[in-house]
Amino acid sequence: MKIATIAQDSQCLDAIQKYLAQSHATHTLVSSMGGIQQVPAVIEQEHPDLLLLEGAGLSSSELQVIDRATSRFPELGIIMLCPAQSQEYLIEAMRAGVREIVPTPVTQHVLVDAVDRFQKRRQQARTAIRKGKILAFIPCKGGSGSTFLASNIAYALAASEQKKSALIDFNLQFGDASLFVQDSVPKTTIADVTRQIERLDGSFLSASMVQVLPNFEVLSAPEEPEMAAEIKPEHVKPLLQVAVKQYEFVVLDIGRSLDAVSIQALDQADYIFPVVQQTLPSIRDAKRMINTFHALGYVNDKIRLIVNRYEKKNDITLGDITDTLKLSVFKTVPNDYDVVAESVNQGIPVTRLAQRSVVARSIQDIARELSGVNQEKRSLRKLFAF
Repeated sequence: MKIATIAQDSQCLDAIQKYLAQSHATHTLVSSMGGIQQVPAVIEQEHPDLLLLEGAGLSSSELQVIDRATSRFPELGIIMLCPAQSQEYLIEAMRAGVREIVPTPVTQHVLVDAVDRFQKRRQQARTAIRKGKILAFIPCKGGSGSTFLASNIAYALAASEQKKSALIDFNLQFGDASLFVQDSVPKTTIADVTRQIERLDGSFLSASMVQVLPNFEVLSAPEEPEMAAEIKPEHVKPLLQVAVKQYEFVVLDIGRSLDAVSIQALDQADYIFPVVQQTLPSIRDAKRMINTFHALGYVNDKIRLIVNRYEKKNDITLGDITDTLKLSVFKTVPNDYDVVAESVNQGIPVTRLAQRSVVARSIQDIARELSGVNQEKRSLRKLFAF
């Protein structure tokens, strides 16, 4: 990989060269003294894969230099090295095309780790990966537990089934899916990604997500509800097309309202999981939603109904639900309010917090079914049956 470095501080430039030279990776290094004005010339002359740029508090006009460079060379990665900055500045830099920001003074392990992350993402983006599956979870009624199931099943696919998984929060106005599996505030959201949809690739998408596990990342909904308006229906397909090349499972948490954006997401989904509870209002809304799905042309094989907070002794049985909705129940998740509440309040996936609980076992069963383990076991039993 070819790495170009631009720095105004000669000591910083020397340290970068030294640290990269001492790393185990083999890189071609090009260095030059200067500032942001040097960026176009260095890119034109050297054609680097990665640009390390020392820049303390670049102005908006200076960040536009980066924006123009990354627009022209979308595969170019830029890592900025600068002192601690405000959250607003970090977001503005990411919008301009900066992939990562490394704090100064530079330390060897932080710099080398950042370069290694970029190289890994670049290799993943260029590796032919089979198309992943898109799973969309949607509540039939508010409070159905759809976000809990989407986030925890996505986590279980990665943690228990060793599948590379992503969770994308399409509940754009009030989404909080990331808080169900971790507690950090995301630096970038789906709104930041769609603002730069023309330069979106696998490495940029991964850099915009919160990493929960080595094989599980989350793309959060916008922090401010008004930012949801920036996400357009035409953004959805290219976003998901990139995602399915990078992940074996892309789990979508869809808000309850069906609008142009959510319908685009549902169109791309391999399976839709309406989440219903054993109450008449929930079932009535489920009926309306499934009728809408049929009007949109979704066949029953695409719709996988999940009954959440299931109680066997409830007056409304699974048979009643099936008869009313004309749709078989894919899975049930038992009612265990205390465990679920503890999981949600702590931001810890239930399969990690209470692995032996009935809810955790049910979610692990769903993850196994989706990953194909159960089908493989059934096929093996048939193969060796005498």
